[in-house]
Amino acid sequence: MMKKRYPVAVQSNRLIEARYTLTVGEQKFILAIVSLIKQDDSDFFDYEISIKEISEMIGIDLKYAYFELDKITDKIIERGLYIAEKKGWLKIGWVSSCRYNREAGSISFSFDPKLKPYLLHLKSEFTKCSLSIVTQFQSIYSIRIYQLLKQYKSIGYRTFHLDDLREILGIKNNQYLLFRDFNKRILKQAKKELDKKDKAGCFQCDLTFILETIREGRKIAKLKFIIIEQELRQSSVVPPDILKESEEKARKPETVKGQLKYYGISDSQATGFLNRTPESDIKNILAYYEDLLQSGKVQNTGGAYLAKLLKDGIKVKSTYDKDKASAEDLRRKKIELERQQAELALQKDEENYRKKSFELEERFSALPAADQRTFLSEFEGTLKRFLLEIFHKDGIQSVVIKGSFLEFLAEKFDGEALVS
Repeated sequence: MMKKRYPVAVQSNRLIEARYTLTVGEQKFILAIVSLIKQDDSDFFDYEISIKEISEMIGIDLKYAYFELDKITDKIIERGLYIAEKKGWLKIGWVSSCRYNREAGSISFSFDPKLKPYLLHLKSEFTKCSLSIVTQFQSIYSIRIYQLLKQYKSIGYRTFHLDDLREILGIKNNQYLLFRDFNKRILKQAKKELDKKDKAGCFQCDLTFILETIREGRKIAKLKFIIIEQELRQSSVVPPDILKESEEKARKPETVKGQLKYYGISDSQATGFLNRTPESDIKNILAYYEDLLQSGKVQNTGGAYLAKLLKDGIKVKSTYDKDKASAEDLRRKKIELERQQAELALQKDEENYRKKSFELEERFSALPAADQRTFLSEFEGTLKRFLLEIFHKDGIQSVVIKGSFLEFLAEKFDGEALVS
């Protein structure tokens, strides 16, 4: 059985710990293009990858690849990341340019030159991540947590201050303020994805974790991830369908006439079709025919059915375009429905949070003045230096301070971190 060589993204540890916000699709795209950098590259080049190849790498349906990748690259150009350097925080973009090459069916791009120390000539303090693992995750936080733990896999554990981890993951100040929310939406989801097995019962990830919470007083201040290695077996061989596809790809000619003959059209018939029909129309019909073959709707019967499609070419092309437009419309509606559902879930979480926050504030206000002062004094003792300055200036009404104070109150009143 052939060995499967999955692409690997190699990044400096500082880049893995950088502060940035990406969607899961954008993160997968970044890791895919990072994997194109070769170990012996002396400099950044203008890298290029076909739409088909990158779609397969990051799990995008080829039918919608142009639309999805156009959106992703638009956002990637805008996204910034912050890297901790000795002189201070470096604010930088992932790529300096990106181009869709219509005729070649590819994307070309250039990395920002200031990323060289974090992607080129890495001899130490770097982490390798296989795309076969990270591209299966559905949550951006699962990818980030996996990378952070992979970095410490040889050590066996990693500890974060809760505030630092939130910052690394790009969680906004008004998101998941209560630990139970953070645990449920971020940590448990990540563990679920790291623990996932395939149909054969094999792990799809090479590590998972057990979480330990560390309190300072009554407040959860630190998280300790106990890193557990898992046997990863499915990535060692090429799945039969991928092997078959690669073998077919190796045999399949590149010219239109060659492809017609490949599917059973005789040399004279192929010449006749090319003389009567524009090559672009024949390419569309071939794409349609290949879709039918892959879906199992037809079988290759020595070119007979393909010949019929070519004879009715204009009608087929029109039908194919309509089918694609219909599929695209359906996909857009699905995306919009998912967006609306996500918004409703977020609104519900926010409503529950506001309700609980109001109850906590009412209970605090009902306390005698002496008890209020005691609470405030205890809360002050839990704050870090930079938060103390804000607390002394604006008190608990500060947006930055208020979330922490509400969680402190929840622990004081209920004896546990506040969660939905």
